[in-house]
Amino acid sequence: MKNFKINQIDYRYVLVDTYKSLNLNEYDLAVLLVIDNILREEPVLVTAELLALKMNIDVKELDNILVSLVNRGFLEYVSISNNSLSLVTSLRPTYNRLQENFVRGIVTSVHLEDSRVKKEEISNIFASFEREMKRTLTPIELEKIREWVSQGIKEEMIIDCLREVMSKSKRVSLRAVDRAIIKRMTSNDREKEGYSAINDKWKQDIENTIDIANTKWTDE
Repeated sequence: MKNFKINQIDYRYVLVDTYKSLNLNEYDLAVLLVIDNILREEPVLVTAELLALKMNIDVKELDNILVSLVNRGFLEYVSISNNSLSLVTSLRPTYNRLQENFVRGIVTSVHLEDSRVKKEEISNIFASFEREMKRTLTPIELEKIREWVSQGIKEEMIIDCLREVMSKSKRVSLRAVDRAIIKRMTSNDREKEGYSAINDKWKQDIENTIDIANTKWTDE
C-alpha cells in the first residue's frame, strides 16, 4: 500500500488511525500491515505459513484471520497471468475502503464547516435585525432569514437591504427587506448575465407565501 496516497498521505497511517472504525481488531491490523510489508517487495500469495515466519501468532489462528479478512472484504486473491491457479494476495479492497472513508471524511468536514459558517451568518443576521428593529423576531421571521441563507444569499446583502429599507421607512418589515433583496439580486444578474431569472411570477409567489403566514410583521 505504500503508493496508495492522496496528497502524499500514506494509507498505512490512515489504516492504523481508523482500523477500529472499520471493525478490525489488533490482530487484523497486524496481519494487514505485515502483508503490506511483504507485498512491497513483490506480488506473492501470502499464506498463514508465510506470515508465521514473521509473526508470533499460531498458523491456525493466522489462517482464520486471513479467511475472515477475505470474507469481510479486506483481502482478495487476484490472478497475475492467464493461469487461474497463479494467484497473489491483494490489499486493494482495504485500500478502497480507506480511500472511501478518507474522501467521506473530507466531504463531512467541508459540510460541517459550511454548516458552521451558515449558523454564524444566521446568528449575525438575527442579531442585526433585532438590534435595528428593536424587538425580538417572530418564529416566522426567523424562518424567513434561514431561508435566505439556505438560498445562498450573503449575510452582507441581507443586512445591507435591511438598512436600505430602514433608510426609506420608519416601519420595517421582512416583506420589504425581501423585496429589496430580490431587487438587488435582479440587478446583479442583469449586470453579469444581461438578464435575470428572478421574474415577476417568482416575486408574486414569495409575496403570496408571506401573505399566507398572515402575521403582523408582514404589514407595511
